Amino acid sequence: MASELYREPVDPTAANNPHSYALQMTGSGQRVLEVGCSVGHVTEHLVAAGNTVVGVEIDPDAAAAARDFADRVHVIDLDVSLLTEVERDEFDVIVFGDVLEHLRRPERALVDACSLLASGGRVIISVPNVAHIDVRLMLLEGRWEYQSTGLMDATHLRWFTKASLRELLRDVGLVAIRLERVRIGRYGSDIEFDLARSRTDALAFIEADPEAYTFQYVVEAIRAAEAAGLPDALADDETHELPEMDHADSAAASAAEAAALREQVTELERQREALQANLDAWEHSTLARIARPARGAWARLRRTVRP
Repeated sequence: MASELYREPVDPTAANNPHSYALQMTGSGQRVLEVGCSVGHVTEHLVAAGNTVVGVEIDPDAAAAARDFADRVHVIDLDVSLLTEVERDEFDVIVFGDVLEHLRRPERALVDACSLLASGGRVIISVPNVAHIDVRLMLLEGRWEYQSTGLMDATHLRWFTKASLRELLRDVGLVAIRLERVRIGRYGSDIEFDLARSRTDALAFIEADPEAYTFQYVVEAIRAAEAAGLPDALADDETHELPEMDHADSAAASAAEAAALREQVTELERQREALQANLDAWEHSTLARIARPARGAWARLRRTVRP
């Protein structure tokens, strides 16, 4: 089943993880609508935390697996049908975990789902950041290549940055009151690029962006009408200090860069050996032997006429 691609172990206490951030934001004792529940790998933990969950899933096989945990699961394509056509209950929390980027009209799905939101309810959204450094370095090489999962998932139809996510929320009447970032260093996305082909000034420009290492955004949002006096968590704030990148991610990025440099050194050594072989071949060639007396005579002549 297609949704198996997105199944992964879920640790509710994990750091730097979109699932654990969503679980923390949801809390316990909530009526939850989980849009894009897949096979229920997050649903299971939502229920274990004391929430009641209604799932929404496009894949019938995945929905069948998620029914082991959810009260009920609707099989529906949100680009074709409205959620309110099959669901009438009110919910305290609506979760869109890595869903909006797969929809042609994410704003339509958000507005419709939010009509099921109880007073004081919250919407939790996670989306990938298309402005991650790996994507930018790939684009500097003039490439845009898809993957089976991840930032360049071939099923992504929409792309988000921090600014465009804020614009989407504003257009549907929501305001982010909490923002968490999943941070991953260079090479952490499995996108292929050759760092040696990037100009130093271009790389410095990218890395000067505080969002360059943001892999995903996870936001908790409420209705704008209920957010009076609360700051917009997605608003630019130059005084905001970003959390340090996870040490494991940083180490992985450093190891990958070291491997890339070793490959460059190996290639340069190969080229040097090839040039040396060509030079040796020339020195032992017939033409070189024929030219050797003339070269010696020319050298003696230069010494003779030198002032």
